[in-house]
Amino acid sequence: MNKINTQSKNIIIILWLVIIYFLLKYMIPYWNYIIYPITLLVTFLHEFWHSLWALITWWSVYSIEISSNWAGLATTSWWWRSIVLMWGYIWSAILWNLLLYIWVKKQKYSELVIYLLSWIMIFTAVFWYSWITTSIILFLISFLFIFLAKYTNYDSIILQFLWVASILYIIEDFNVWPTSDLAKFSDIFVIFPEFIWMYLWLFIVLFITYLNLKNIFKK
Repeated sequence: MNKINTQSKNIIIILWLVIIYFLLKYMIPYWNYIIYPITLLVTFLHEFWHSLWALITWWSVYSIEISSNWAGLATTSWWWRSIVLMWGYIWSAILWNLLLYIWVKKQKYSELVIYLLSWIMIFTAVFWYSWITTSIILFLISFLFIFLAKYTNYDSIILQFLWVASILYIIEDFNVWPTSDLAKFSDIFVIFPEFIWMYLWLFIVLFITYLNLKNIFKK
């Protein structure tokens, strides 16, 4: 009975967070200023996954740039270019779903994950430096995360909102956010035009999210 009650509570919380996200976005003027840190974080992790896959394929990362207008750029050298391009978008979705899973099913690891994300941002700000604005943004977000985890009692619900909002943001902006990656990717794999790849990527992200939610709430 305890597990059922906890499960129901988690479902209700997630549903409320989804409603809050859409209220903020479509009902409240200037919602972008409220969601601003989320969009910056989503942009950063998109570029970070490009960089990580460049490293995995034995090539180099020179810098990561995050602009205050939410634009991002990872400057890398690569060999397996298609993997580096594609996984910026898809791995971002995998990560946010993993974070949501950890929050619901493995809460004892939540604080550790927050610190890990913070140190990734600090590492990027220092060692993959592009310009001062990027470093300031990453330092501010990482310090905010550390403060929430260490000094407040609201870190769980705030961070769960971050995970839910980020997944929704990725799904909603499927035809905007990864556009430059899709253009380059479709130049490599010309068997489909760009808009077909766009919907294939969207399907993969939706399917990953579906499997994650099914696994979280399977009982």
